[in-house]
Amino acid sequence: MSVEQNSGMQKTVRQFLVALTACLAVGAGAAFAVSPGSAPESGPVQHAGVTVDWPHNTATATPAPPVN
Repeated sequence: MSVEQNSGMQKTVRQFLVALTACLAVGAGAAFAVSPGSAPESGPVQHAGVTVDWPHNTATATPAPPVN
């Protein structure tokens, strides 16, 4: 192989390794961010969906006083 081919191959491998490292770093950061014990919660967390502990206050209709 010539010197030009070697330097081209080295550049390609180096760029691939940089891209691979960047992807692994982003993936590791995302995995850490969504892991259950990654950070303490600062307060109550509201989750979407139907729950049975919703404060269902049934409003009772009170008749309005008559207007004269």
